[in-house]
Amino acid sequence: MTHVFQVTLDPDFPLADVEAIASRLDASGGVHPGFIPPSVGALNLGAVFYAQHEGWSLVVLPDRNLVSRMARIAQCGAVDKRDKPTQVACDLMAFCQAMELQLEPSIACHELAACDGNAAAREELGWFRAADMGGQAREWIDLAMGRRERVELGEADPPELADLAFPLRRWRRNYVVCLKIAVLELQPGLPRDKALELLRWMYEDFQIAGPAALFALFYLAPTNSHRRLMRGLRAPDRQKAIAGVRNAAWDVTQLSDFIARVDGSEAERRRYFFATADESLAAVVPALFSGLDSADDGPALGDILRRVWPEAQAFELANALRRYVEAQDDPARPQPDVGPGFVEDAIAEGERWLMEWSPVATPTAATGDIL
Repeated sequence: MTHVFQVTLDPDFPLADVEAIASRLDASGGVHPGFIPPSVGALNLGAVFYAQHEGWSLVVLPDRNLVSRMARIAQCGAVDKRDKPTQVACDLMAFCQAMELQLEPSIACHELAACDGNAAAREELGWFRAADMGGQAREWIDLAMGRRERVELGEADPPELADLAFPLRRWRRNYVVCLKIAVLELQPGLPRDKALELLRWMYEDFQIAGPAALFALFYLAPTNSHRRLMRGLRAPDRQKAIAGVRNAAWDVTQLSDFIARVDGSEAERRRYFFATADESLAAVVPALFSGLDSADDGPALGDILRRVWPEAQAFELANALRRYVEAQDDPARPQPDVGPGFVEDAIAEGERWLMEWSPVATPTAATGDIL
């Protein structure tokens, strides 16, 4: 049965501009729906209007690079350069303003606070809210379409008193996994063996964290096409290596927050999108919603991993992850010894190992009982 509904637009609604912006966002590959999109695409204007007509709230979760660029434009009153992340940021804000989608920057703000402190995060959040203030669709559309480079968006909101720098439990656990990924990457061995060892370690010694496991399967792949997911790992300045792993843990936390929100979205009548201009991170997102085998709905994980792994290894890794996921709730499974201090000890051990690593003298100490 075909459902027909009618939308009456304001005569001044810039339909052609918004359609062009939606098309650019779709082509960027950085905006991913956390639901099965209609055949016309999740960003199709008719699809958005229909979802809203049916009572769905549409929420976009932008990563830190996009949030920071939106805030900087509001603070400076100008687009300083037209690189891809800035264009995506302009397009995304314009689209959300025009189509009344919500932007939720919480994880991005926590990431900035963890890196630069509460004061910096509170200031950026204030400027982001100035950028996201309703009624500014025309200004953002003109920015996105290149008809203007300067814009007046008002003053920043007063700084909040919230502690945005408090440690997120989810991030700390993702950081442990990312440290393990980094240790494996810097040790001798084949990519396949490292990936299988990571999955084994997560199952036997820690926990199966789906987004972190999928992130690792892309990062460790032999194609090297997504090594930007963890930067500076071999830098002479070992603090840069730590910073790269911490940043990777925030990327994983963005993905895990996205999944957690999607899991509760039906009851809330919300539909979520994740947005990033990072092509390597965007490549991981489809795997979050893949089936672990061909019997599931959607593409099988093995088919997605074939993009970065040899075919046989792609399906071997997908099957290994499936077995671990299915077995983790088995009452007969020996439970990992993850006691009260495990996370703190694992972080300290992983950071120590990375700080001691050098290309000519890999640390002689093993990764220990923790990592």
